[in-house]
Amino acid sequence: MSSVTPAPGTRKRLEHIDAMRPIKQAAVVSTHALIFFAPIGANMAATGVIMLTRFSRDAFLFVSACMLAYSYRDAARINLATYSKKRLIAVGLPYVTWTVIYFVYTRLSTRTGLPYYTLHVGRVLSASGLHYLWHLFATGYYHLYYLLVILEFYAVFPWLLRALKRVPRWHVVIMVVAVAWQLFYGALVGAHLFGVVIPGTIQTRLLISYPIYLVGGVIVALHLDDVHDWIVSHALLIVAGTLGGVALAEGILVMSRHVAIPAYLLTGTDVFSPAIVPYNVGAILCVYLLGVYLVSPHRGLFTRAAVQSGSDNSYGVYLSQMIWIPLLVRLRTHFSINISWELAAPLAMVIVYTLGFVFTAVMARTPLARAVTGRGRASWSSLRPHRVRAASWHEDRGDGPLEVAAD
Repeated sequence: MSSVTPAPGTRKRLEHIDAMRPIKQAAVVSTHALIFFAPIGANMAATGVIMLTRFSRDAFLFVSACMLAYSYRDAARINLATYSKKRLIAVGLPYVTWTVIYFVYTRLSTRTGLPYYTLHVGRVLSASGLHYLWHLFATGYYHLYYLLVILEFYAVFPWLLRALKRVPRWHVVIMVVAVAWQLFYGALVGAHLFGVVIPGTIQTRLLISYPIYLVGGVIVALHLDDVHDWIVSHALLIVAGTLGGVALAEGILVMSRHVAIPAYLLTGTDVFSPAIVPYNVGAILCVYLLGVYLVSPHRGLFTRAAVQSGSDNSYGVYLSQMIWIPLLVRLRTHFSINISWELAAPLAMVIVYTLGFVFTAVMARTPLARAVTGRGRASWSSLRPHRVRAASWHEDRGDGPLEVAAD
């Protein structure tokens, strides 16, 4: 097993972490494909499936926090000016760009024939339109709230990292407290304990909603070599525990249709239910193990090249997905395509991921690369696979929240 520690001062990326990115993005796209193409709420099977794909948000936050902390764990200090600039370019710029894109996209008027949409400038620039734009910036459009939470985390990270580095002996206790808060918070907002009512839209955008994944990500980064060895050596236990988490969450969902279940334990559409936490953590660890497997020296160059390309373009897939999904819905309606959700949702996921992948690969080779894809601009010649490039993961891509280069 190769070391996971990069040479000091380099921009070397962690291969197995990179390999997690397309897997997580596929789960994100699957979640939204299910929402638009499956009868969520009315169908218990569809609800049960989407419950299992939503771990992708927590994985996104965990890995982003972990990789950021990993890049700074040996730094004596953080240059706040440089740090802020890098974070704003990596996440802030795509957030602003795509907020504007989705603002215009959602203000389009629909029509029956191709191209299905019409732009009315007056509707976009009206008082209500500008108010809606401000609302999107403040709350994050649909899936873009992931980036809003990451930006919140970036704001407190330098002080959080400094504090955690000063108390290494307390890391286990801090993690226990984080787990306790995660479970209590899920019950608090799910069952409205003590009369606390937080709208679902606000819950998902609060930094305090994700202590295990954000604080835990930083602590794991500070002990990454040991954690990596433990995960790899306990693979079967992790898989078994994750399956147990699936049984717990799905079991409560099924039982809730027949017997009264305390509100704070309900799963299904409650994304912060304490009962879903064991599965979410296990799923993240399983994806980590899959990443380790995919970048093993035993894998062929084709597999490694495919995983690398998927990693390169995964951020753009995530950003652009809600362009393609509503368009597919329009096409399905226009052509009266009636197929079961069990086929429609997976097919939509494949189509959306492919469209996002191609879109990102092209846009990453234009002057708009940073703003639209979150990546540095690539050369057009790199579109063609190269054997040497496929064999090497250690190039400076600097894309998205998983940027691990320190100052």
